[in-house]
Amino acid sequence: MARSNGGITGVSNQSSFGKCKVTKFTSSGTLTTQCSTRAITSVVVAGGGGSGSDYGGGGGAGGLRLLESLAVSGNNNVAVVIGGGGAGSGTSPADGAVSGVDSSIVVGGVTYTSEGGGHGGGGNNVVGTAGGSGGGGSQGPATAGGAGNTPPVSPSQGNAGGAGGPASASNVGSGGGGGHSAVGETGTTDGTGRGGDGGAGTDVSPNFPGGSAELTNAGVYAGGGGGAGENACGESTGGSGGGGAGAGFNDPGNAGTTNTGGGGGGGSVPTAGGAGGSGIVIVKEQSKASGVWNLKSVFSARKSDSWVNNNDKFLNHPLDYLVVAGGGAGGGGIAGGGGAGGYRTSGYGPSPLRGSTIAGEITGTYTVTVGAGGATPSPATTPSVQGGNGTNSVLALATPITSAGGGGGGAGVGGTAGSSGGSGGGGSGNCVPAPQAGASAGGAAGAGNTPPVSPSQGNAGKVGAGGYLSAGGGGGGATGTGSAAGFATAIPGDAANGGTGGAGAPNTILGPNTSYAGGGGGGYYHGYNNSQPGAGGAGGGGASGTSGSASAAGGTNTGSGGGGGYFDQPAPNSYRAGGAGGSGIVVVRGPSAVAFAGSPCAAFCGSTHPSGDKIAKFTASGTLTITQA
Repeated sequence: MARSNGGITGVSNQSSFGKCKVTKFTSSGTLTTQCSTRAITSVVVAGGGGSGSDYGGGGGAGGLRLLESLAVSGNNNVAVVIGGGGAGSGTSPADGAVSGVDSSIVVGGVTYTSEGGGHGGGGNNVVGTAGGSGGGGSQGPATAGGAGNTPPVSPSQGNAGGAGGPASASNVGSGGGGGHSAVGETGTTDGTGRGGDGGAGTDVSPNFPGGSAELTNAGVYAGGGGGAGENACGESTGGSGGGGAGAGFNDPGNAGTTNTGGGGGGGSVPTAGGAGGSGIVIVKEQSKASGVWNLKSVFSARKSDSWVNNNDKFLNHPLDYLVVAGGGAGGGGIAGGGGAGGYRTSGYGPSPLRGSTIAGEITGTYTVTVGAGGATPSPATTPSVQGGNGTNSVLALATPITSAGGGGGGAGVGGTAGSSGGSGGGGSGNCVPAPQAGASAGGAAGAGNTPPVSPSQGNAGKVGAGGYLSAGGGGGGATGTGSAAGFATAIPGDAANGGTGGAGAPNTILGPNTSYAGGGGGGYYHGYNNSQPGAGGAGGGGASGTSGSASAAGGTNTGSGGGGGYFDQPAPNSYRAGGAGGSGIVVVRGPSAVAFAGSPCAAFCGSTHPSGDKIAKFTASGTLTITQA
């Protein structure tokens, strides 16, 4: 009797032969799957909500849904809709903000929708609106934030916004918008007259190994917008994942980052609220030949060139590597230094940081991603813009090696925390009166080794100092946390020195002893009581500037953090931007029995060490081909 399954007996499992392919949608469109793809994984992020004015609540993040192993046919059209961010409120009416727009994907005839983020309330006693994540409540006695995960799905697509703080004549702070990973913070939680921080977003990059080139914002999405505060130091932090910062007195709210679904930051008086960031959809077609397949399936996959290459051979030789991600930028204002990009290596450096060599690889061509340094805040005179995070570097072998981008330095003069990353950014200075001043009264340090790996890929930044004239902490480095901001005189809060960036790590994988992944130095108040800029950490960390000079960027292809921004006094009495983070680097080294080739030429440099070892160095993204010599 003939068999319809090609002669195989037993249960036939679903198979997927499509080559690994990650596709990013920043506007609506259609994906046609590869001819033999049988399953996809997708993240769908809606547009973030706009924020209110007149001490407005932060906008809620757009809903985020991670859809794994959805069944799909080959040569199938997958429709994608990208939701726009909601508009922020103008100055009148204060409660004129708009919620974000839904994003969706249609797979196998089923529509999967992420809900737009709820808008923040504006004016007196206006609640936040429900959505994927809820908007924050405006100023008022515990004015409620909007509900998240509305309509409900499982797993949850977001969280509730924070409530407005208890209002009084000198204590006004609105709630932060909800984020995918956390609720928005209640207004005035962090001090008198301060808005609540936006809820944190979520890092989806582990779900898309080897696809970092397609991930905007290093794969961190759906952060809530910060709420507005009453006093000049009242600005709040947007949630990681593109949330806009909330404003202090007389300042407008900041917009959520484009294509992150971040909520807009609340506007103060008499200024507008920030708009929400647009959404994004990312689709990964599975790359494995899994399950039980019949001969017809194998023939079809070979004919379409989507089956595993029969010519690949086991390499039978271990490979050493150095993978350093892009460093974080220093923040704006009296800012923290940028954290170094994650540093991961198998040898040739300090023994506590050495991982295992790569074994069991096969010959073939592999993608190499070299992370970019975080962008410097723009415009340079805006004090509340967080330093940009560096992006990941990835050596996409069969077992990918990923180093996380460095965290940006904390921004402003309100004690903003540095961002977490491979190494964390330093906290900003904190403008507080003398009774509250202190060496640990500034912004908190960003965490290092995030996400965690072993051995550790980096260290935390350092805390900023608080006072009428304050300073930022140093960014973390590969081997050290740097130093906290300290006072230049014996009078606490009178003037403070920027913290030093953490030291990087030396490595001889290329031959010369070269250091990588130093943290950026913290910013300060220049021209007062001999206060000093923070120095960059060894290994390329940028120093904060002085006398009108720009804060230094992290060293190119070192993955080091940029120096923190500072205030230049007496002239021109303006803020100076932080320095950009340094780009990363990827190096692979093997014995003489191995051969390396790479492209493009501008990114790749091949060489032979005097010992006979072969070396492949990438200073920009490209492809690495490994063969037997």
